[in-house]
Amino acid sequence: MKRQTGMIEEIYLRKLGLVLPLAPVIETLRLIHVAHLSAFTFDNLEIQRGGTIRLDPESLVQGFLSRGGGYCFEHNTVLATVLRELGFEVRVLLGRAGPRETRALNHMLLRVDVGGEPWIADTGFGGEGLLEPIPLRENVRVAQGGIEYTFHRDEHHWTLMMHYGERSEFLYEFADAPHTMGDIEIANYYTATHDSSIFRRTLTIQRSTGLERIILRPSVVTRYIDGARTDTAIDPSQLRALALELFGIELGETPLLFESARPADKG
Repeated sequence: MKRQTGMIEEIYLRKLGLVLPLAPVIETLRLIHVAHLSAFTFDNLEIQRGGTIRLDPESLVQGFLSRGGGYCFEHNTVLATVLRELGFEVRVLLGRAGPRETRALNHMLLRVDVGGEPWIADTGFGGEGLLEPIPLRENVRVAQGGIEYTFHRDEHHWTLMMHYGERSEFLYEFADAPHTMGDIEIANYYTATHDSSIFRRTLTIQRSTGLERIILRPSVVTRYIDGARTDTAIDPSQLRALALELFGIELGETPLLFESARPADKG
């Protein structure tokens, strides 16, 4: 296991353009978080191509790190592995994203304690997620790339909200309780394979940098620049050309899972 996790660290840092030594301090956490988002896309391509998402070290090397992208369970499992190798104290958390009536434990994020203070690191939420880690404190308000984020806490959960312009949106909620790798495996399996999962019902490819956040879906391209959002409608026939133009990703001609679904299955 040590050899495999060390291999993840080596490949990962090379892709980020970072070299050892890297001290387990907040500056390192920020540096890695920002570099990660620029280096890897958030996407559900493996699911849409009928693949299986596995989170063991060998599969992450052959899958996520080789593809250069994936979804939250892959992003944050790799990030947690590397941070632990570097000496950070990492707690794996599960959260609920999506409409209130259908929320389930379908998102993975990390609590990283640095200098006695808890921070949330999350490189797996896509274009509208955090660019940098933020302190886990109630009513903290942090601006990143023109979007502001706040944490609120009730009796059981923390809630992360995003604010841009006059609008505020729920991102996800979570409890500050550690989860085992078994918990993560079950949540990953459900999220990747259940018929109602959004990741089986549509395609998304996203990337976040300090300059722009861009999200490609079958009918729209969304961009955030300095907190200003623009939505450009597209025809589904443009999807493959835009995936190549915007992200350098070849989708191929084989129908993706959502393209093969019956109309009633697409919701």
